[in-house]
Amino acid sequence: MPDLDILFTAAEVAPYSKAGGLADVAGSLPEALLNYVSSMQVITPLYGQIDCSANHIEQTTISGEILLGATIQPYILWKHTSPDSRLITWFIDNQQFFRRTGIYTTAEGTGFADNIQRYLFFQRVIMDLILKGHFSVDLLHCNDHHTALLPALIKANGLQIKTVFTIHNFLYQGHFDANDLPLLPDHTDSLLTLTPQHNYSALLEGIDHADVVTTVSPGYAAELLAGEHCDSYSLIHIQQAEKKFFGIVNGIDTIYWDPEHDSQIPAHYSLNYPTAKLQNKAALLAQSGLDTDLSAPLIGSISRLVENKGFPLLLELLDSFVEQGVKFTFLGSGDPVIAQQLAAAVKRHPGRIAFENQFNEPLAHLIEAGSDLFLMPSRFEPCGLNQLYSLRYGTIPIVSRTGGLGDTVEPWSPGQGTGFVFTPYALTAFRESIQLALEVYHSPDEWQALIIRAMSRDYSWQRSARQYYHLYQT
Repeated sequence: MPDLDILFTAAEVAPYSKAGGLADVAGSLPEALLNYVSSMQVITPLYGQIDCSANHIEQTTISGEILLGATIQPYILWKHTSPDSRLITWFIDNQQFFRRTGIYTTAEGTGFADNIQRYLFFQRVIMDLILKGHFSVDLLHCNDHHTALLPALIKANGLQIKTVFTIHNFLYQGHFDANDLPLLPDHTDSLLTLTPQHNYSALLEGIDHADVVTTVSPGYAAELLAGEHCDSYSLIHIQQAEKKFFGIVNGIDTIYWDPEHDSQIPAHYSLNYPTAKLQNKAALLAQSGLDTDLSAPLIGSISRLVENKGFPLLLELLDSFVEQGVKFTFLGSGDPVIAQQLAAAVKRHPGRIAFENQFNEPLAHLIEAGSDLFLMPSRFEPCGLNQLYSLRYGTIPIVSRTGGLGDTVEPWSPGQGTGFVFTPYALTAFRESIQLALEVYHSPDEWQALIIRAMSRDYSWQRSARQYYHLYQT
């Protein structure tokens, strides 16, 4: 095992704090990387929602102050050590910035007005800890705009620390303006580039200054390099970084998401014993208030209710497939208009469509285990995780060919493939992919072979960790 000390920085880390997929990555990838590197430490804010006692997080004697503009902000470091003592997770505590309800937003979903200051402070503390020698760091792994300025700060301080910057979603760039520059150390602004909108993009600074840039699938990396999902100014920065730009598919926690041992589903099953999956379908139908006919196909969806997840296409086709005998179960929250449309569909088709307007972790596991098919018709998807959970649970995904969905779901053809992939992004192509999926569903031998192929694929974090380790070696 090489003598390599990694510090992994992230604004959210599961199971302590979670708002999206970044938390899943930060909670699983460092653990998997310990098979390849000698030292792995994670650092994240100590949010008010984190129960230190329940998570065995202890306050340390390490503390300090940051001059943030004209204000002195104190910090205290807390620590959690894994049972085998190999993975250490550090938590930065500050009453004003982090001890509040919510991670990025209020209870109403509005972003905190001081998010720029909060995450500049987070990065300043990390630098302070490194400069004071509290961490021995060979390589700093930064994630999304919340830690994207760290590569520039490393350079500004003349440190010989290599940096990897991972983009989880390019849409969130962490813009700030000249009024925020006093929050940074002196002379840092000479390293930053003003955008045409006369502000700064933390994410683009990460791309410019990191030694290696990654994103969460090869497909999404290719799309960004081709100019998708970004403006022409951002594209210049991406293409200038092309030689150091890589895509690595996220993994999944194969212990937590494991149909053979999942404590949140009523019947366990596996690649060698897949037939018990049907018992989960029966439980899901009963819990969702749907007709209990097990022979009819059941299609599941777990998603944020936003247009980019494909709901305009889906809602257009819903009635016609219900009339063909298909049942649907939806779980998610978000856009109230989409929620109202799904609720109206439930009223039109009682016993055929179910919808729960919230996030419900046990129900999410049951939908993955009990559905026959899983819908992810996203307009864009940097990586996606639910299609990976679905493959592991033998629930066949129907996805658009975009980003990580195209990388991870192999299009079905007789005797081959793991799911159904449609392109172009249009209603006709989407309808045809569902229709094809239903035809295969009604061919029992082909359907069982498809389930076996899907469950045989490896999307564990070990697979992804090996690829990250090879990048670290460079």
